[in-house]
Amino acid sequence: PCSGHGGKRAARPRGGGPSPGSAAWSARMACARSVASWAPGRGFPSGRCRRRGGHRGVVARCSASSSTASSPYPEGDWRNEALAASLSDEGRKRREAAGRNHTYALKLAYDGEAYLGFQYQPKGKTVQGEVERALTKLTGHDREFLGMQASGRTDTGVHARGQILHFYTKEPVSDLERFHKSLNGIMPKDVRCMEVMRPHPAFHARFHAIRKTYHYFLDPRLVLDPFVRRHALHCGWKPPSVERLREAAAVFVGTHDFTSFSNKSRDKTLVRSPTRTIYRFDVVEQPDGLIRLEVEGNGFLYRMVRNMVGALMLAATGEDGKFTAEDLRDMLEGKDRGVAPMGAPPHGLFLHEVVYPAELLEWEPEEGITLSS
Repeated sequence: PCSGHGGKRAARPRGGGPSPGSAAWSARMACARSVASWAPGRGFPSGRCRRRGGHRGVVARCSASSSTASSPYPEGDWRNEALAASLSDEGRKRREAAGRNHTYALKLAYDGEAYLGFQYQPKGKTVQGEVERALTKLTGHDREFLGMQASGRTDTGVHARGQILHFYTKEPVSDLERFHKSLNGIMPKDVRCMEVMRPHPAFHARFHAIRKTYHYFLDPRLVLDPFVRRHALHCGWKPPSVERLREAAAVFVGTHDFTSFSNKSRDKTLVRSPTRTIYRFDVVEQPDGLIRLEVEGNGFLYRMVRNMVGALMLAATGEDGKFTAEDLRDMLEGKDRGVAPMGAPPHGLFLHEVVYPAELLEWEPEEGITLSS
């Protein structure tokens, strides 16, 4: 078994996992198959899968959402099909055939200044590369077997407080608390694992996300604070009008085609609709003088948040009437990236939170069934 650590989720009995063919193994597979029977238009199965007890304060706030509707995603959303595929018997058989018997999820926080983004690169320092290096030492699995996937790829210089990723192991982690401590002991100090979770075996950090929240920090104070400069955009030379920031931010709220505010993806094989829904775009004045822009949506296109912030700054710092919220609306409806302003720099941006169906992230077998971890 892998050595391990899982802090706030370490309330389960320890010991070896159920052996294939045993009563406990059969019960686990029955539980997985009951959830696998879900399909768009049907609710998640009840009875054999329940919400974790004792963790609701932590999980509900950081990354889980209760699904009371027939599906956690809107009708017609591509994620319905992805979820059904993950939960199917075929998906389970693929994982078992590859020896990926156990699924774990991590919540990460990191300072992205020293990294070429999150995604692994053969020649370059990335967050994923550092996490995989630590996991390989702890589990003995190479990066191909681990199959790590994150909720999204943060760019060079972008930070995170709530990045979620998943990975697989062949054997169960014997001690989640020890695993958590060991992981942080190996990784560099600007990358921290905040929580280790044991989600549903079919959990996928990228495909199953319901919504994400990003924060962008502005420093409108006249004198640049040397202790804030790496994590907030200093604009004291021409501070933005908070009222105009709010007027402009309101333009983005709702369901729109965000072609004007997205760059072409680096992944040429990825084809996604440019339509996204922004649930809220709040402008918060902090007691320390910083301005925090909070944007929450069902998903974001490549560099979409930074491009929106760049447009907000143009609307909030320009001469009155030169570039207004209405101009921004026309730009959004024009669907032309060429006429939109330059995006904001990466160092003020944080991936703050990713939310998933509670039935997946807080999954736990039926009471009376003992799992190894």
